[in-house]
Amino acid sequence: MNLPLKHMTAEEFAAWAELQELGRYELIDGVVVTMNAERSLHAVVKFNVAVALREALKRTALQGRVYTDGMAIKIADKLVHEPDAMLRLGAPLPDDVVLVTDPYIVVEVLSPSTGPVDTGTKLVNYFKLPSVAHYLVVDTKAKSVLHYFRGAEGTPELKLVERGAIDFGHAGLAVDLAEVFE
Repeated sequence: MNLPLKHMTAEEFAAWAELQELGRYELIDGVVVTMNAERSLHAVVKFNVAVALREALKRTALQGRVYTDGMAIKIADKLVHEPDAMLRLGAPLPDDVVLVTDPYIVVEVLSPSTGPVDTGTKLVNYFKLPSVAHYLVVDTKAKSVLHYFRGAEGTPELKLVERGAIDFGHAGLAVDLAEVFE
């Protein structure tokens, strides 16, 4: 796979990414970056998180949708991240959309090499979007979740969740860790 040499905008990246048969990519400062292959446990936990978020959404009166990887988040004109899962509130997006600009919950499952990026750069980038209220970094080894949430001042605050449920601030919108780490 040859990655494009020219810098791209988010929209150019989305059009290019749709044509790729294999792999996952992100756009960082206009440059396409290949994402690492996933291990079995990573894929299972990512799926479990998405299902748990979908079930949590169904228990509420909220309108929204859960997306897994393949859908990307446009942070800025030359910055696109593809999280492991996200929950977006509101009316459904058109069927042909590939870039989400207003997620409510974003989820990254840690891989051996992604910890500093997930808890550093991506944390900062996701909270640049006013819609992001919760960012979950799921640690498959520790079976815990770093739950970053938008605090009263608008900046991220952190709660380590090792058991019980993660509450997302809407009546009934919560995910139990037992659902994530079955």
